Amino acid sequence: MMKKILTLILFTILLPLSAQKPVVWVISDGGENINDPDDISAIASYLLMSNNFDTRAIVMASTSHHWNKDTPDQGKWAQETYGKAYAADLPNLNKYIGGYQKEIRFMESSVKGQGENFRWDKSYDLKNYPSILALYKELDKSNEIINVLCFGPLTEQAILVSYCVAHNRTDILNKIRFISHWTSSNFHVGTIKNPEHTHNCFGDPIACDYIKKMALNGRFKFYECGGIGQYGIVEQAQKGKAYYDLFTESQLGTIFRNGKFNKNRVDDSDCATYWALLGNYGVSLNDMADNGLNYPEVEQRNEAAFALHAKEMRNELLRRSNAAAGYDPSAIKVDIMVPEHGMADPHAWVENDTLWFICGHDKSWEPQGSFPMDRWEIWSSSDLRTFKYHNSIHPKDLYIGDKPNCWAGDITKRNGKYYWFFSNRNINTGVAIADRINGEYKDLLGKPLLPKDIVPEHPYDPEIFEAEDGQYHIIFGVGKYYMSTLAEDMKSLESEPKLVPIQYEDGKEFRSEDKPTLFKRKEKYYLVFGARYAMSDDLYGPYTFKGAFLSGGHTSFFDWHGQKYVLQENHDICAFFRGASLKPVFFNPDGTIRIPKSDSWYPGPGRPFKFDNSTMGWKALRGSNVYMNNGVLAGKITEPKALIQSAPWLFTNTEGLSKITIKIRNNSYANHLKLAVYSRNMDGDFWRNATDPVDWSTQEWISVPISSNDTEYQTYTISLSKFKQVNEKLMQIAIQPAVNTYNGTWEIDEVIVE
Repeated sequence: MMKKILTLILFTILLPLSAQKPVVWVISDGGENINDPDDISAIASYLLMSNNFDTRAIVMASTSHHWNKDTPDQGKWAQETYGKAYAADLPNLNKYIGGYQKEIRFMESSVKGQGENFRWDKSYDLKNYPSILALYKELDKSNEIINVLCFGPLTEQAILVSYCVAHNRTDILNKIRFISHWTSSNFHVGTIKNPEHTHNCFGDPIACDYIKKMALNGRFKFYECGGIGQYGIVEQAQKGKAYYDLFTESQLGTIFRNGKFNKNRVDDSDCATYWALLGNYGVSLNDMADNGLNYPEVEQRNEAAFALHAKEMRNELLRRSNAAAGYDPSAIKVDIMVPEHGMADPHAWVENDTLWFICGHDKSWEPQGSFPMDRWEIWSSSDLRTFKYHNSIHPKDLYIGDKPNCWAGDITKRNGKYYWFFSNRNINTGVAIADRINGEYKDLLGKPLLPKDIVPEHPYDPEIFEAEDGQYHIIFGVGKYYMSTLAEDMKSLESEPKLVPIQYEDGKEFRSEDKPTLFKRKEKYYLVFGARYAMSDDLYGPYTFKGAFLSGGHTSFFDWHGQKYVLQENHDICAFFRGASLKPVFFNPDGTIRIPKSDSWYPGPGRPFKFDNSTMGWKALRGSNVYMNNGVLAGKITEPKALIQSAPWLFTNTEGLSKITIKIRNNSYANHLKLAVYSRNMDGDFWRNATDPVDWSTQEWISVPISSNDTEYQTYTISLSKFKQVNEKLMQIAIQPAVNTYNGTWEIDEVIVE
């Protein structure tokens, strides 16, 4: 018993020690219109990560350049800029991540604009340097190591060290750990011969020399990152305005994004200091010398290690920025639930901590006619990440007969029985019954529950809503929706169908589309149709149109562990061979639906073809065959004008797209390939003749020089601006992979439209 008590006491003592955060003091040469704005982004990214640290202060404008002397107080600017942003984001950061300090102290550097570099022979009085005195006092009272992150020149640090040396405060120096960004580099600006020739040392070379020599003599610990923040993180992380614009939903994320965005990425290279201190992303302080030396092989190794984690680090910042904006980072999102399967019209049901869903199955990625769907499939998931197939419902077992008419429906349960309400194409609606959710389902009526003449609109795409009073209601239609109360037998209507009015804010009538879905939240009813929605105080309306919903097609809603989710149809392969996404749904304070900037209609933006599982609908039209070969699309050439094409009806928005990249290995003597795109505008005839084949002889072809008889894959980029006209929707792509050759083979690893 005594042994257990002692173990418990020891655990109680050691637990806080093991959970202790590194103490940090940041010294930056950045500020409002002062020096390189990369520090602006770096401090914002530090604040997003700052729950990992015990931050004592952030010092701004630590630069002695005389032209900065008369600039506004940078401590006050930082408080107005970072302080307010941090305060605004703090509640959500602590709600979803936790461990963030209540406030952060900002101050202006005492050396700002002093016009004088550090001097070895000068006797410094810290009373004349309030920011340095503040750090000195923090060190003096601390029982812990203080990690000083150095984002710029080392003037301030040198004055502190000089004072401690002059006053024999070895105890203070023993508690300092400097972690410096780019005050030495063997490869970037600096050289192996002169590693100190870097921008941060140019700012005060004497201070830099003094600090390095004192560290080399063992006066204190000094860790040199070199250029690994710039070339290991910044240059290897994600590129593109679209990605970094995702940060602008939070206030700290916005400062990070806008601080220094150039060359198609955010530059916060000073971040290497805190990532190394954190030590979880390939580089830690144990990977650096502690005496200020920056060995070439060490810098090279650390740069490569950071490069491997650069995208992961950026995504972690984005996760935190989204959390700060109010998006629960633990919410699950799945872009494509079952890839390349033809899963459409998903309908959700949650029972016993299991998500069940029934979805239609697209018959082919090259259909004859519009939206042929040959069955409904029953799937489940216990974690919202992995999905298991159980059974199918076939139209031949219902009144439909053996026809590919398996359009959208909905699943519900009443009195211990499961009911599958299904569309017979856009003609009518029936209902099937089963004892178990995974079937077998039997036709309950043998005829439509909603015959085609029951209302003026096509009576299909049903949605079932269980009201709080126990009544079940069915809503259906296209353009205009109708709703009825279902009888308890679930095979008849208790009330006549009633028009569900939808209107604009000004009261004018709104005309919707097919497949309505309903849910209730906090006394408000939400009527969602595709990528738009309306709200009402009453189930039967009138509903007021609110605008855009999440991007995608037909929807079905469910609750999972306190989070609202939607299953939403996407265009996995094309508009006729679809997939399903799983997305969390978030709300604004007024109850309207909040659309994350990261939301997109999968697989957009753009259209990637990566042949991991299948040919993705690509086929040969002439002069070649098409087959899968170890995860690539391949073919054997039999005539000079070999032609392959993608699946039709890609239905990809072209706005914002600029290029097509083809990664190919040409195993022939051909020295050109050709590319054509077929695009259309969304005019009144858009859906007519939907599946007519494209006559590629009438399309514009772009010729691309390529290498012959490749041993490795080669990548070729074709600008969409080379085409005379690209319309609103990209519908199909065609490639002549090897022009003017009678034999040989080709292998395409990927085709990316972006």
